[in-house]
Amino acid sequence: MKAGDNAARHRRDRTTSGSLAVVERNSSGIPPFDEKKRLAELHSLDILDTPPEEGFDRYTRLASEIFKVPMAMVSLVDEDRQWFKSSVGLEVGETPLEASFCVHALKQDMLEVPDTLQNDVFHHHPAVTGSPFVRFYMGAVLRGPTGQPLGTLCIMDTHSRYLTRLQRNWLRTFGHLVEELINHNHALSVGSQKEHSDSYSQSYTHIGLPAEALFKDTLANLLRLSNKEEYYLAVLYLRLNRLDEISRTNSRFTRDTILHCLAERLSAPSNKVLATGHLSLACFGAVISLPSVGDFFDVIIPIVNDLSRPIELDEMTVRLDVDVGISLSPLDGLTSEDLLERARAALNEPISPEGVHVFSHEAEKAALRRHAIEQRLEPALLNNLLSQHYQPQMLADGSRIVGFEALARWQDEELGSVSPGEFVPVAEKSRRLSGLLMEWSLRMVCEKAQHWPLQPSDAPLRIAINVPADQFSQQGFVEWVLATLEEHRLSPERLTLELTEVSLLTDVDKAIQTMRDLQDHNIAVALDDFGTGYSSLSYLKNLPIDTLKIDKSFIDDLPDDSRAMELVNGIIRIIHGLGLQVVAEGVETEAQRAVLQELGCNVIQGFLFSRPVAADNALTLFNRWQSDM
Repeated sequence: MKAGDNAARHRRDRTTSGSLAVVERNSSGIPPFDEKKRLAELHSLDILDTPPEEGFDRYTRLASEIFKVPMAMVSLVDEDRQWFKSSVGLEVGETPLEASFCVHALKQDMLEVPDTLQNDVFHHHPAVTGSPFVRFYMGAVLRGPTGQPLGTLCIMDTHSRYLTRLQRNWLRTFGHLVEELINHNHALSVGSQKEHSDSYSQSYTHIGLPAEALFKDTLANLLRLSNKEEYYLAVLYLRLNRLDEISRTNSRFTRDTILHCLAERLSAPSNKVLATGHLSLACFGAVISLPSVGDFFDVIIPIVNDLSRPIELDEMTVRLDVDVGISLSPLDGLTSEDLLERARAALNEPISPEGVHVFSHEAEKAALRRHAIEQRLEPALLNNLLSQHYQPQMLADGSRIVGFEALARWQDEELGSVSPGEFVPVAEKSRRLSGLLMEWSLRMVCEKAQHWPLQPSDAPLRIAINVPADQFSQQGFVEWVLATLEEHRLSPERLTLELTEVSLLTDVDKAIQTMRDLQDHNIAVALDDFGTGYSSLSYLKNLPIDTLKIDKSFIDDLPDDSRAMELVNGIIRIIHGLGLQVVAEGVETEAQRAVLQELGCNVIQGFLFSRPVAADNALTLFNRWQSDM
């Protein structure tokens, strides 16, 4: 808006006649004003004289913060009084109608009085000449389910004010959100108590925030308003990482306390969040307005910083690890489903220097590919369309092959080459898919390994397969593994099961018992990717495992980086101190092999000796190595 237009608007607001300054909207669908019907609807909602509610208080605090006014309230106009469901800056809970501004707004949609002392109607008003000495008033009318006016969401100041068009639109937006809250609460109260409880539990989670369905409805309404008023909305998908670990190492009470704290921070008026939602146990949603795309980081980053602040709990400091994915309306979508899904998809994007993940269409393509993988993986497993490759594991001196790691490969006719880095995470998110992948992997190992000839004097040639976390914790897992080995006549001494560190965090006690049961039947257990997850020596010393594999990222800088040398040396000494074997992954050079041998590493695996190869080639490689000994 140009400066001249702005001045002209101010002249119109003052009005030379001193009459009320009214902001109109399309009244289509609004019934004619009828005081009897209006009061009947207000009383039918059973909201008068009810206790304070955080939902209403949140919007009055938000309005006060955003508009920088000392007073804001949700005012309901009764027959002879004005009652405040929520208020900021007022010490009274109600006033007589003669002290009310809001009663004058009911026949309008929005009432704005830029300067009460310059207005013929209000310059002698008791709230102007006496406490709280109102000089500015603006109220957005709140309507009930049938459209009857109930009261207003209003803001007041002791100084004259002139709002911009955008500010007016935002007050109207907040008014619609308060209307939704009124009508939603009424809908919950019309049925039986059980129905009320069930409806509430479905609409709100245990920490008091709207559940996903209600959050999406609110977002949809905000989108309709933002599209009309031509401003941007940022949709945030927030993920609190390591929540399972927090719950396991502390308590569920601690976990819920942290979730409550995060919800309070997200809803704080200073963050100017229009709507919040609790989408799953560790995930939240939020909606924020943006005057322009250029304001993106200025608005978002303070919120991210606030959410990531440490929490002090009973002499314990919890440091939060929060990832935030963001999509923008209308640039990234026009529906709540699209924007929320794209904000979620943004979490797969590289993190920005400002600490957030921003949606891009590349992320959408990746999300579509993940969906296609999910749809095609099950039939591929059932129809044996994956293959298994084997990478040898050598003694550190390079003298002998002591085992292989079996690695799944997938070449799909539509998707092309699908790497394990793509399909394994997809499988691990589905109990059925992870079960099918585990079953296929063990069956393939059994079918191939039983045909690999060994001399009676040879040590067992072990083949390792990776185990998804949810399968390892399944009831009867050990019995199923043993039954599969027996079916294919493969000795348990030929099998190693590899687990990642993270997979143990959900139920360590059960994991320990499963490991013991496996070892009792001579099945080896290895801990994979050591150092890349949530390593904890306090639980590592209690795990009945046989082998620990050092992740490739620790090997890459050997032998030239002195810090890497010290770190790997320390890890090997600790592992040996626990009585475990050490396998180093990702060995690519003779210099790396030599230094690992010198440091006492037992087994090495990597491209120095062989890339993963098909089963027949693996057998050829093994036989050639045996004949060269």
